[in-house]
Amino acid sequence: MNKKKIKKKIKIYIFHPYSGKGGADLSISRLINGLNKRKYEIDFLSLNKPIIKKKILKKIKYKKINSARTLFSFLKIINYIKQDKKEYKKKIFVSNQYFANILSIIFIKKIKNIKVVLLERNHLDEFKYVDNLLDFFKKKIIKILMKFYYKRADLIIGNSHDLSLSLQKFVNTKIETIYNPCYFPGSINYKKSLINKKINILNVARLENQKDHITLLNAIKNLKNKINYRLNIVGYGSQYLNIINYIKDNNLQNVVKIHQNVDDPSKFYKKADLFVLSSLYEGFPNVLVEAAQYNIPIISTNCNSGPREILLGGRGGELVEKKDYMMLAKKIELFSKNKNRFLKKSNICKKNLYKFSNKYNLSKFENFFDNL
Repeated sequence: MNKKKIKKKIKIYIFHPYSGKGGADLSISRLINGLNKRKYEIDFLSLNKPIIKKKILKKIKYKKINSARTLFSFLKIINYIKQDKKEYKKKIFVSNQYFANILSIIFIKKIKNIKVVLLERNHLDEFKYVDNLLDFFKKKIIKILMKFYYKRADLIIGNSHDLSLSLQKFVNTKIETIYNPCYFPGSINYKKSLINKKINILNVARLENQKDHITLLNAIKNLKNKINYRLNIVGYGSQYLNIINYIKDNNLQNVVKIHQNVDDPSKFYKKADLFVLSSLYEGFPNVLVEAAQYNIPIISTNCNSGPREILLGGRGGELVEKKDYMMLAKKIELFSKNKNRFLKKSNICKKNLYKFSNKYNLSKFENFFDNL
């Protein structure tokens, strides 16, 4: 590749501290795959082995930063960027996650002629939930630093309008919105049939406190001997043993199964009659769009943020309050008695997925990158 060709390109460094199998990695991979390779040269930086590599369909550069913590990784990141002596039209550093975003502004903004873009993937409600005293103080400090540093970013992007509005009010600086590029029109031509005697309920989510699987399992427990069902949970995470123990303690082994290490959940979507999301908070839950593409009726908690926008305030699916397992159980039971009501809503939801289209949202990313 000659120097002239490189000079025309925009260099993008995408920093995702811990690459995994979750929705953030899926969204980042779709962004990378969709960006025009003639216009952009991309490096992906992470502290662990880049699991996202399996999802990337184009040739990019991967850099594993050898550091035990995100804080200590930035001197190595700065050196890595400075070692790149090629000439580009511009350089953009894209950071993900609140803590990494603050550090990106503190450290990366010191590099001459580089733009810092922050991607926010979780609503501020994330800070309401703490695991211990240390986590409490850590989140308090992050919120204070956000108010001070976020206005120094060149661009901040939220992945839902609710998220962007709340964050904009909190940090007092403009937040743009670009939905996760997650809808592929025409890629799934699947007609949902609701004739199964046993209701196949599906949940696809990391096994973390945020996803509140215990509320879902409480609802399932309350449906025993009322309806004929099976629940498949697709995901992995730190709460696996707690969830397994709950299933055993409540004798749900015959009706609930957890599937870990699933790279492609499409076979579960095809068999599902009903999709349930029980999260305490989100940014933008890709899984709801995926379920809607398969025309699966949806019940979701009315959490911040994303479900209300995807489910059109309830016109495209059922919304229940967080932690309300009794109402969740009632909605699942209602589905067993009136499937057509739910299917009508899922049809409405599917018809309105165009605003989440891959092509449209990728074009918005490119427009922002080109005009920074």
